Order: sequence, then structure tokens, then C-alpha cells
Amino acid sequence: MELSIAILVYQFSPLKVIQELAEQSRKLQINFEIVVYDDGSGAVWQEQLKRDLTDIPEVFLELASQNLGRSAARNRLAQKLLGKFVLMIDGDNPIQAPHFVNDYYQVRKANTVVVGGRYVDEQALPGCELRWAFAQNREVKNLKERLGNPYAHFQTNCFLADREVFNKVRFEEDLRSYGYEDSLFGFDLKNAGISVLHIENPQFHKADDRNARFLAKSEEAMESLYWIYSKRPHLRAEFKLIRILTQVQKLRMRRLCFWALSLMRPGLIENLSSNGPSLWRFDLFRLHRLLAIDLGQ
Repeated sequence: MELSIAILVYQFSPLKVIQELAEQSRKLQINFEIVVYDDGSGAVWQEQLKRDLTDIPEVFLELASQNLGRSAARNRLAQKLLGKFVLMIDGDNPIQAPHFVNDYYQVRKANTVVVGGRYVDEQALPGCELRWAFAQNREVKNLKERLGNPYAHFQTNCFLADREVFNKVRFEEDLRSYGYEDSLFGFDLKNAGISVLHIENPQFHKADDRNARFLAKSEEAMESLYWIYSKRPHLRAEFKLIRILTQVQKLRMRRLCFWALSLMRPGLIENLSSNGPSLWRFDLFRLHRLLAIDLGQ
């Protein structure tokens, strides 16, 4: 088996993405499989997946009885794969490039992870301005930027890997909250001596989390970031908010900063819920939550 395409899903159907991936992969004239792992979406969603995917011969559907979380589910998914190379991809964003799979497959290489990047629409969806602004200004990086710091710019939305990579590096299952599993996996690749190759083959990202939802997810992500701070101290310098937290601790200003940010919080939320959110205010919003965790509040 030359190629496994691996898709993790939770409460959505990736039918259109799979149809496009299957069509492109057939043109390569190789043996391939598409393995879809549903992370405990429940009976209704899983029955929908069965109906949607049953007529695509290259698809194999794995249904989990309970939700494991993204890191553990990715590890289980990797164990199911037979291909020498693995294209692990988010199934909720459309494939728009006609040679998307080929452009990954042609640069496959042993002991290497290939990352193609991401892009977003030119304008935000109404009510999703914060998610779009964060993606556009913090997550979308051009090829030169990604090549300059390849491990820090690893992203899980789509990457190609030698299957043996997953025997050397696993997604951190103790990181149970939302966020930062891709960053941590990237730095673990570096520690394992696995190369990261960046190419120009981006996947579209819808950036469709509504503002209130993205604020909630971002606060949850601070739990993950604090886990990295506590459990992986050698990585503290890699994350801006951890560097700020460490500086505040050295100055013995944790409670003062937390108090000031608590007063600012209503105004921060008002701005971040508007159609013109400020990312420096978003950093303050997240720092407030990180300080709260550090103070045990």
C-alpha cells in the first residue's frame, strides 16, 4: 500500500472532501486507502457516515464508541493505517487545488514530514471576525516564513509523513484540552530528529468559528498552554504568552496584572466580539486566563 489518507472526524461528514481526495488519488495510479476515524460522535452521526461513505470502495470507516480527544484519536487513527506514506488531513475544509494530493505525494521522503500550509478567504464570515483575523495574521504564513522556522510552523490541518514517523513520535495524549497539540507535535519531531519540509500546497481553512465560540475555545487552549509550561519547561521560550507569564512571575506582578486584566476583561470581550477585533487585545484576554490558571483561580 503506497498511500493512506487519514481523516479524523467528529460530528460532521467529510463526504465532499473524500470524493475529491479519492478522485485525485486514483489519477496517481497507486494503491491507496482513505481511513476515516470517527471520534465518538454518537449513533446519529455515525449512521450518517455509514450512509455517506459506503459506496466509495477505497474508504474504511472506524467508529469509536467514546470521544478520546484529538491527540488520542489521531494516535489511534495512525495505528490503523497500512500505507507507506500517510496524508493526514482535516476533513471539514474543502480541497480546491486539482493537484493537491499529487503535489504532496511527489515530494514524499523517508523520515520526513511535509507541510503545505493553509490559507483563508480574503474577508471574514459575518460573526467570525476574530477567528479569521487570528488565522490570517497568526496562522497563515508564506513559504519563506515557514522555511525559516520549520518546526514552529508545523500544522496538523494537512501534512504528509512517512508512516514510521508515527512509531517515533505520538501526539501527546495527556494534553486533553483544546489547542497546541500541533505545536507540541512539531517540537517533538525536532527532538526525534525528523525533518520537516515545507512546500507551497496550502489547504483552505474556513475560519468559521463564531466570535463567542472562539473566545471560549481560546480560554480552553490556555489549559493546554499551561500544561506545556508545567510539563515541558524546555519549550517555554517557544511560546509568547508563556514568555510573558514568566516575566510577570519574575517581577512578582502576577496578582497585580491579573487584577488589571480582570478590570479590562469586559472591554476586551466587547472588542473581540465586534467586527473589528484587535489581536493585541486578544493576547491580553488569553493572558488573563493563563494568569488565572497560574494563580489557581
